[in-house]
Amino acid sequence: MIRIAVCEDERILLEQLTEDIKNILDKHSIPYSVKAYANGNALLACEEFDLLFLDIAMRSLNGLELAKKLRARGDESKLVFITAHRQYAVDAYDVQAFHYLIKPIDLKKLEAVLLKLCSLLKGESEQALIFRQGTLVRRIPFERILYLEVVNRKIYLYKSEESVSFYGKLNELEPVLPDTFFRCHRSYIVNLDHVKHYKKEAIWLDNECIVPLSRRRHQAFGLAFMHYLKKRGDVF
Repeated sequence: MIRIAVCEDERILLEQLTEDIKNILDKHSIPYSVKAYANGNALLACEEFDLLFLDIAMRSLNGLELAKKLRARGDESKLVFITAHRQYAVDAYDVQAFHYLIKPIDLKKLEAVLLKLCSLLKGESEQALIFRQGTLVRRIPFERILYLEVVNRKIYLYKSEESVSFYGKLNELEPVLPDTFFRCHRSYIVNLDHVKHYKKEAIWLDNECIVPLSRRRHQAFGLAFMHYLKKRGDVF
């Protein structure tokens, strides 16, 4: 199910856009949930969504400011801006916006953008780790994960720019990860995509982080890493 939020401070436009989105998704039998917000602060207080439609020219907190706050807290929702002015398009790309729609919104254009995003999100869900972090449901692409560490009952997921934590067990998480991930230690799983080199008891990643490598997994890791490099064509 695709989770969508629409944020627009003009009530009539908010209701119309929300209804148009529902009609398009119903027409194509795409499962969804849609929530409408009349201001950005209300949206900031809520969980992360898969897709956001944000009006740029909102009062108190405009769409661009809202998007920057969302990105700063790690929100990776797909963004579509709604605007009456084309000059905002450049600013929209600064917050990794997927698209912008000009008011009055053309229904065929809205449908095309919405269907493209639904297809993109479906593909990404098959290439990402999805987990709950408090009230948020997070989706992090596998390729962005450096390594995972378990401490007590919490799993810490490390990316180059941040780390996030959630409750879980590595034994339950390991089977859902692609074969680019390797359990190098009782408490660690490393992403081979980010391995720079390794020695007897440690693995160096491309961001200079060092992950422990247990003695009993050293040989298996070496074989797995060599197979990975051959598959990539880095060794012959």
